[in-house]
Amino acid sequence: MKRHIVIPVVLAVMIGAAFLSGRIQIAAPATARAAASAAVALPAGTSSAEQMTARAKVFLAALQPEQARAILFPLDSNERGRWSNIPAFLAKRSGLRLGDLTENQRVRLHDLLRASMSSQGYLEVSGVMRMDQILRDLHVNPPPNMVGADAGEFWPGPMDQVPPFPDRGASQPPEVDPPGARGVPPKNDGLDFYISFFDTPDSSHPWAYLLTGHHLAASFTVSGKTVAFTPLFMGSQPFQVRRGNEAGWSPLFHFSERGLELMQSLSPAQQRVAWVSKQRSYQVMTGPGRRNSLGDYEGLKTSELTPSQQRLLRVLVEQYVRSADFDAAEAQLAAIEAAGWNNLWFSWRGPIGEGEFFYYRVHGPRLIIELAWEARNHVHTIVRDPANDYGEDWLGKHYGEQHRDMTATNEMLADYIRRGEEELERQNERR
Repeated sequence: MKRHIVIPVVLAVMIGAAFLSGRIQIAAPATARAAASAAVALPAGTSSAEQMTARAKVFLAALQPEQARAILFPLDSNERGRWSNIPAFLAKRSGLRLGDLTENQRVRLHDLLRASMSSQGYLEVSGVMRMDQILRDLHVNPPPNMVGADAGEFWPGPMDQVPPFPDRGASQPPEVDPPGARGVPPKNDGLDFYISFFDTPDSSHPWAYLLTGHHLAASFTVSGKTVAFTPLFMGSQPFQVRRGNEAGWSPLFHFSERGLELMQSLSPAQQRVAWVSKQRSYQVMTGPGRRNSLGDYEGLKTSELTPSQQRLLRVLVEQYVRSADFDAAEAQLAAIEAAGWNNLWFSWRGPIGEGEFFYYRVHGPRLIIELAWEARNHVHTIVRDPANDYGEDWLGKHYGEQHRDMTATNEMLADYIRRGEEELERQNERR
């Protein structure tokens, strides 16, 4: 019996000595590991900044001289803040349209995107662009009996009876597709995205690029060995494909699901604090042209979360941050860690439950993430760094965001969507 007592004591002493000597380490939380790994030097050529610079040079070398002139702007150009989530025929973009690039040039551009993002982020961004092609195909040749709501549109009726868009008016382009396209602009497809560069890519000085189009604005800044990847706006219409060979596909599914998981993990008392409105917001609040629109923090402070809820919060945050390549993501997580995970706030608008449409936000000194269900099967997301969007903290330059005032349009659109959803509910009840 004594042997059974002595052996564990001896082992405990040995383990304690090994721990103190550094031969045994306790596994650190994921964010602590991220902060530590962000400080570890990488072998030459493996950092995101170096790979992005190399791929960007190859892409620019593949352009014709007139294309290079159209795509290059100074680093301090206000064009950096000229992005939007609405289609390009409603909000003009700068730079080169992807549809005007050759296939070889588009291959080189995708090489740059893969160097800039994780595999997760690359599939999200390419999925957003692919969804725009699917949306166009649904307009041009809708499957039988398909209704607008199934395509993320704003009306409950059949796809082949598209009503006028409430804000189309004079913004409607004079040139439209031939009969069968039902007024869809000719270039509104998976290639109606625009790429711009700000200064020539080189490791000796900062540079940046912007990829923007319908439901997408991906802004990357390279300064030395560091990369900023905010603001990053992504939306999906449809949110999930309902018909055809790709039925079930949903590139932004986890952005919605992770937020719902966190909200549903809260106790009733916690939910009452986080739940700031029963009416959802139909738009993200820090979208184009609204970077400084938020006032005080709102909702539930994350210091009030249990350990398991804190873990779900980190999972939600990393869903957004890890769209960037590994070292850029780790550096951003380290910045959030330094500002304090307990200095984040979580808020919710709209119903809580499976199949419902809602809005949520996580907000702190180094992070804003938002998700808004604009309509059925139609979602918007954004991630921002209030202290370093566009790499401003490094560059010492503040970039304004050029965007026409959409307040009246958004209010009218929200009412339009609300009426469409109510009509769809009535139709479902009659069935």
